Amino acid sequence: MRSIDGGIMIEIKKILINLQFDGASLRALEIAKDLAKKYNSQLVVFHEIVDVYMMKKVASSFGMPVPPDTDERSKKTAQEKINDLLVDFDGDKKVIVDISGRIKDVLPKFVKEENPDLVILTDEYEYIVKKINVNTLIVK
Repeated sequence: MRSIDGGIMIEIKKILINLQFDGASLRALEIAKDLAKKYNSQLVVFHEIVDVYMMKKVASSFGMPVPPDTDERSKKTAQEKINDLLVDFDGDKKVIVDISGRIKDVLPKFVKEENPDLVILTDEYEYIVKKINVNTLIVK
């Protein structure tokens, strides 16, 4: 446990960050890595591939086929990008890449499953805070 202000001791064993590869979430990832190093926490990086989810939804509504390997190729590409961003982080880490829906719907489910001590979001997803009921750091 570490003291934040010299008096209050907190323990952060697991930090979950929602990474969407934009500028704000890349800044948030750097903060998450620093905090995970400082507190010797597990870093859980969550990425929802919303584009593929929406493409599949639109394609099915028009009766158009979607290549069967679309999910796996998209997940592999995202995983590789995330691994490249974590090359300088040597702590305990877990990467979750999902294609099951919109962030507002799936992120609360993964937060509940992972049970982190801290969630780091960008201000674009600040509205999700009331759905997750976990200590949250908002990065702008």
